[in-house]
Amino acid sequence: MEKTRKIVLFACLLLVSFLASSSAQTCLNHSFSNRQYANCSDLPALNCFLHWTYDEAAGTVEVAFRHTGTTSSRWSAWGINPSGPSMLNTQALVAYVNSSGIPHAFTTSIDSMSPSMQQSALSFQVPSLSAEFENNEMRIFAVMRISESLLATNQVWQEGPVSNDQLMIHPTSGDNMRSTASVNFLTGQSGGTSSGSSRTRRRNVHGVLNTVSWGILMPLGAITARYMKVFKSADPAWFYLHVVCQTSAYAVGVAGWATGIRLGSDSAGVTHNPHRNIGITLFCLGTLQVTFASRVFMFLKSYKQTFMVEICGACRCLLCF
Repeated sequence: MEKTRKIVLFACLLLVSFLASSSAQTCLNHSFSNRQYANCSDLPALNCFLHWTYDEAAGTVEVAFRHTGTTSSRWSAWGINPSGPSMLNTQALVAYVNSSGIPHAFTTSIDSMSPSMQQSALSFQVPSLSAEFENNEMRIFAVMRISESLLATNQVWQEGPVSNDQLMIHPTSGDNMRSTASVNFLTGQSGGTSSGSSRTRRRNVHGVLNTVSWGILMPLGAITARYMKVFKSADPAWFYLHVVCQTSAYAVGVAGWATGIRLGSDSAGVTHNPHRNIGITLFCLGTLQVTFASRVFMFLKSYKQTFMVEICGACRCLLCF
């Protein structure tokens, strides 16, 4: 009994660590209330993220730049620089919270190494530009009309202090000197740590998690209980292996189910009824197994019974221990 408790505790710790890692801040697990973007990238410095959609027919790129963990007394900026990964010649979008408490966004062309950060036109049109500040996160939304030569280029982003509505110079060390990367608006590739279509990535993760859970680990746990228990040398190892497989299967299955729910919420109006119904059925059966199997085991064990019945996914297995 003590070994079983340790195994279950270990499996729970694995689940907690898995959920904690999956909930880490990335561009893939962020959604906007009234916007959707086809691609995103975790920028490698300053806790920043870039989301974008390229409209080939219109020749525009719709972007959303997010700077998390900032304050209302700091400015945030993002831009592209076809001449190289540097501040000079960057065509930038800048935002800060003014003295009235309103987020203000503007464009500026950085033509010198000591920019004034004053509003100026860019080398391309920006038909739409706005900013939001909420929960210590600055967001810059823009539509850029750029030529094909700028689809694959360099991106630069920065942040610095604001004093009396004046944008002061940013720090010149640490991550502020590493805030450059490449970006390809057409292919979805970026110099950040993760890029590409967020929904495609979620679909792939959803498929892999559910395949491993319901397609591999759950059947493996049932097979272990069914065929290994006949060997005396495998007793009680088969039971512990069975518990680990089933518990791990449920943990991974919960993550896969949650990813599917997120995909559904991001795809309003698109419904795959057979797939959804099968998923709900499997999740309910798996939850019943984890909820009731351990209670049945404890009840029968306390009265020194010889057999217990456990529901294994969609199957019922008679286990002798």
